[in-house]
Amino acid sequence: MKITVDGRKTSVKGARTVGEILSALKLSPEETLVKVDGKLAPEDTKVSGKDEVKVIRVIFGG
Repeated sequence: MKITVDGRKTSVKGARTVGEILSALKLSPEETLVKVDGKLAPEDTKVSGKDEVKVIRVIFGG
């Protein structure tokens, strides 16, 4: 599977869901948006080797 975080390619072994990817990358689901094959995906979305996953960290605060 192709994974990019903020535009940088990365890899995660053994992840089967969006939540597992975020956990492996040590990213908080509350601070990220994840797209799988171009569609927004919640943590329980299953992913496979042919999927394209984009993780976008959301910047907030003041």
